[in-house]
Amino acid sequence: MIRKLAVLAAAGLISTGALAQSQGDFLFRIGAGHIDTDTSSGNLFVGGTELDGYNIEVGNNTRPIATVGFMVSDHFALELLASWPFDHDIDGDGVLAGAGKLGDTKHLPPTLSLQYHFLPNRAFRPYAGIGFNYTLFFDDNTTQVLDDTLGGPSSLDIEDSYGLALQLGADFDITDTLFLNVDVRWIDIEADATIRTANPDGSATISRIQADIDPLVISSSIGFRF
Repeated sequence: MIRKLAVLAAAGLISTGALAQSQGDFLFRIGAGHIDTDTSSGNLFVGGTELDGYNIEVGNNTRPIATVGFMVSDHFALELLASWPFDHDIDGDGVLAGAGKLGDTKHLPPTLSLQYHFLPNRAFRPYAGIGFNYTLFFDDNTTQVLDDTLGGPSSLDIEDSYGLALQLGADFDITDTLFLNVDVRWIDIEADATIRTANPDGSATISRIQADIDPLVISSSIGFRF
């Protein structure tokens, strides 16, 4: 009996080694990512005048995501996050709460991270990461609600954002090349928005508002190792 147990244990070790990831491996994951925003909005400035309590709230969204990772050693990996554009509604908050949708925007959040994989030789492999995020905002739009609030036709422009990204996740092997992944990231995203409102005399009033979005990005993916 002891001999049989020893044989089974040795087989288990061999199997674990076959499933291990190691230096030089590429890790490709594709799945769905949900952005859960945590908006902290400043006040709206209209033509240099601060309107206390005129704030915004940025909505959540779910889109396809993909990551490509490279194991630079058995424990350390570099990973790049890409996604389909996320689409966010911008709603009123504070005094504007209940006013309705003020606008919308799309963004892409490419993020480069350095990860530490705690158990590279196991079928279940947790990891932690720290990285740099660049958020590209585009296709910014306003609604009639915002036009009415500011007193004329308006356009919206949101500056791109740069910030820190923190990450926790885990891979779980299905076969020697196929695995499941779950991942949670916190990303420092700041939205600095400029609103240009046309006046009847042909001039324009410039308004500004700043908000920290700082979302959690929760994802589930299927991965391939090669």
